[in-house]
Amino acid sequence: MHSGNRTARLQKVRQMPRSLPVATIRGTAIRLHWTFILFLVALLTVMSITSGPVAAISLFALVVMMFICVVLHEFGHITMARAFGIYTPEVILLPIGGLAKLKRIPDEPEQELAIAIAGPVVNFALFAILVLILGRWPDWSAIPQFGQGQINLVEQLAIFNLIVGLFNLIPAFPMDGGRILRALLGFMLPHSKATRIAAWVGQAMAIAMAMAGLMGGNIILIAIGVFIFLAARSEAQLDAMRNAIGGVSVGQVMVTGQPPLATSDPIMDAANAILHTDYEEFPVQNADGGLVGFVLRAELLEAVSRHGLEATVREATREDIPVVSIHSQAAKAADLIAAGAPAVGVVDRVGRFLGLVTWRNLVDVLAVSSAIDRHEQVATRRH
Repeated sequence: MHSGNRTARLQKVRQMPRSLPVATIRGTAIRLHWTFILFLVALLTVMSITSGPVAAISLFALVVMMFICVVLHEFGHITMARAFGIYTPEVILLPIGGLAKLKRIPDEPEQELAIAIAGPVVNFALFAILVLILGRWPDWSAIPQFGQGQINLVEQLAIFNLIVGLFNLIPAFPMDGGRILRALLGFMLPHSKATRIAAWVGQAMAIAMAMAGLMGGNIILIAIGVFIFLAARSEAQLDAMRNAIGGVSVGQVMVTGQPPLATSDPIMDAANAILHTDYEEFPVQNADGGLVGFVLRAELLEAVSRHGLEATVREATREDIPVVSIHSQAAKAADLIAAGAPAVGVVDRVGRFLGLVTWRNLVDVLAVSSAIDRHEQVATRRH
């Protein structure tokens, strides 16, 4: 009875699989976002019902080849980024394309320009190769039958790569074209102002796309518009955050007070800590007080399902979460979170846990900074 109550309480812990790892290439993980999996299943189900299993298999082969092209596009960015010493830990495949997460933002506008251009260049190169294989120019009148089997696979892939290359050049930040725009503006303007302008342009184009999709009944175009709008706003917010915490040490923005766990503690101790607090991350320490990793609220239920209630905290510990010194700049933690880290641990010189930096508390720092700026502006006008 007691075990059943504990299990019921664990069901309250929010857990949703965000992505599925499918491969690792040169140290970069390729992951399918859950929305991509849902989209693919829905698409194949509809095709199977309306046109039969053979058509569904044909469409599946086309989708696989298309997303191989998307991965190659992302590795164009990744290869160029590595030339500048920028590591890319993973690529997320979404229904509307891929997203390569750079470990840090390029330092110079020429670096960002080269990295942004590299992706579309790969698509144009693939288009040229496929046209040579096809032996003729693609038949553009076949586009309305795209994905329905009326045109051959090579022709469909050639058309797809040309469309993807051109579409990514649209100056809608944070797409490649938007990053190219920011890089070009960066040669003449401060990075923060270039980002704001590129974000404004991206949001304006996103609204236009969504409106066009709404009037034309195109759900995909609406989804792309919403995604671009939110991503542009997020990028602008991240840049504003970097400016707000510029020169500030990580110790000035970190949050403290998270109850620590030991690697040998029962996994139920982690469950109880999560169920009775609002914290999303909990530090896990070894016997010497050194930081081993973190238990994340969103991943605990999966760990319990995999290892059982008799497991220890170690089985639920994420050891890949980045850690910075208490003397590091807060901007370093912000860059790590922007690159995809769920949190950043802060330790002293011997590795003992001191605090945590999350996106949520960085947003709070930005809000406080913005409030202070508004107060100072009002005070200046009054005088």
